[in-house]
Amino acid sequence: MDGLVQSVVYDTSCPANIYSATVMHKVDGDQKIVMIASKKDIITLESKIVDNKVETYIVELKFSNIPSNAEIISIHCINRCKEFDDFVFGITYALIIENEDPETAETYLNIYSGFPGSSLEAIMENCETLQLDFVPFQLNHAIYMSGTQKNGMWLLSGSDGKIHAYKNEQQIVEKKIEDYFSEFEDTKDSIVLCFGTKSFSNYKKRMSYYGCETGYSMFSIVDSEKNQILHCFSERYESPITVMQLFNIHKKTVDIDNIPSVGNDFIADCDTVNEKEQICLLVGSAIESAVVYMNVLENNLRSAITLTDSNRHQAIVCALITDVNFDSKNEILLGTYGNYILNYVYENNNWVEQQQFDMRDSVYTICYLDIVGEGVNDVVVMSERGIHILKHEPRYIVEVLKNRLKL
Repeated sequence: MDGLVQSVVYDTSCPANIYSATVMHKVDGDQKIVMIASKKDIITLESKIVDNKVETYIVELKFSNIPSNAEIISIHCINRCKEFDDFVFGITYALIIENEDPETAETYLNIYSGFPGSSLEAIMENCETLQLDFVPFQLNHAIYMSGTQKNGMWLLSGSDGKIHAYKNEQQIVEKKIEDYFSEFEDTKDSIVLCFGTKSFSNYKKRMSYYGCETGYSMFSIVDSEKNQILHCFSERYESPITVMQLFNIHKKTVDIDNIPSVGNDFIADCDTVNEKEQICLLVGSAIESAVVYMNVLENNLRSAITLTDSNRHQAIVCALITDVNFDSKNEILLGTYGNYILNYVYENNNWVEQQQFDMRDSVYTICYLDIVGEGVNDVVVMSERGIHILKHEPRYIVEVLKNRLKL
């Protein structure tokens, strides 16, 4: 996190949660963040130039069909196409009635969609609602193969100890998870707090994982075409699993020798990992130090590196894995309940803490995107009481640019 300074802070009225942010990945490389700013409000960040200065401000988003007594739980966004923008949003919420037991609250999943190229405003008006019979937790999506065709499906973990699968067929319907993602069929009857998939080998295979409230975690390699588990491994920790992410150590960057030509697709596919590069699995829990399992395609879960002292600021709540220091290698940023972001870098075959950043409040989500449109990403943090924007110092960016251009 060298060269990062906290430039903007917005106060929010109510705490958010760990499922509070999603990023719209546009096919032209632009990104937009959408966040649950409180139990009832969804916002995005916009920028404009005032007196030759860029100002970032909050814009409230009015998603339809969310009652006034609803408490929003989780949000997720999918771009259904790689050639043009075709966004779909999923939002889960509970209806809270005063003086009634919250455990008896009705819960719902809303799906918002439009046509290819639809504006966000149009998408927010086109809603389909499905009542749930459990309390929802993480809302996510995954890619499965049907013959040679790639298809997406909504996945949602719940208080019933299951991961549920939903598909749009004229209307949204629940499907048997084992028919599409056999690795998620048995979750040991425990609440799944975090889960995900990454495809590789041209979507013919995938790696999947989930972490449970009981401390149980699973990692598997699956034949996507046959929906068949090839390898499955598990670990058990002493506290709830709060973070799991798959990632490549190296991250492709642009320099003077590999500037893409016009029309060359240089946008990373967020649904995939590169099997030709080392693939790692980050696992973080509420009490213990986080662990990175190295080169999981070859080593499975046998080669583990502990992120030393990553548990000293209470529970690990969230993580971001990206290249924030422009060295073409991904770094690990851990958000903690004890108000800190911890930054780990990979040096000499070990993960070493480089820096920590005091956020003053518990950190719930961390994202990395260009909210201003200046060509440089910002770290956007949602804490217990607000939204923080950490920007790279211009002098630091100039030095990086000179090195890339070999000036």
